[in-house]
Amino acid sequence: MVKTIFLDRDGVINKYLNQDYVKCFEEFVVESGFLEFWKLHKKHYKFIVITNQAGINKGIVSLSFFIDLSMFLIREFLIDAVYFCPHREEENCRCRKPKNLLLKKAIERFSVDIENSYFIGDSYTDLECAQSVGLSFILVLTGKSKLEDVNKWEKKPYKIVENLSRLSLIK
Repeated sequence: MVKTIFLDRDGVINKYLNQDYVKCFEEFVVESGFLEFWKLHKKHYKFIVITNQAGINKGIVSLSFFIDLSMFLIREFLIDAVYFCPHREEENCRCRKPKNLLLKKAIERFSVDIENSYFIGDSYTDLECAQSVGLSFILVLTGKSKLEDVNKWEKKPYKIVENLSRLSLIK
């Protein structure tokens, strides 16, 4: 069984672009807190990205750019895998978070130890996806959701952090 940190991409690994998509490398700015967190945890956990990327099916983001960016993450940050859903919300697919098909596939493929693994995201959608398979969810406030949003949520995160630089999961 493998200890794993699942990550949403936008707002967690890179700066969140409000109401926009990362369409080129110039728009992809790594969150400094992610860099610190990754350096501290890379020897202790696998890292897997689970991300909704509706911009692909909307024709805003090219699939080839998305693949190039994913390969960059794999090379630079030793990300073990990138799972993505290109569908728009109205397409009602099985892979778009909060549905958990991609997460289940990754858990099975990598023999993930769910009790000692985490999902870090920036939205209620990420929380629902994580909790649906029994993962502890950590909300990072560098993306879509703000602290005042959490008060309205039916389900609550395991932990909330302002920035990933303030988080240690090493036991």
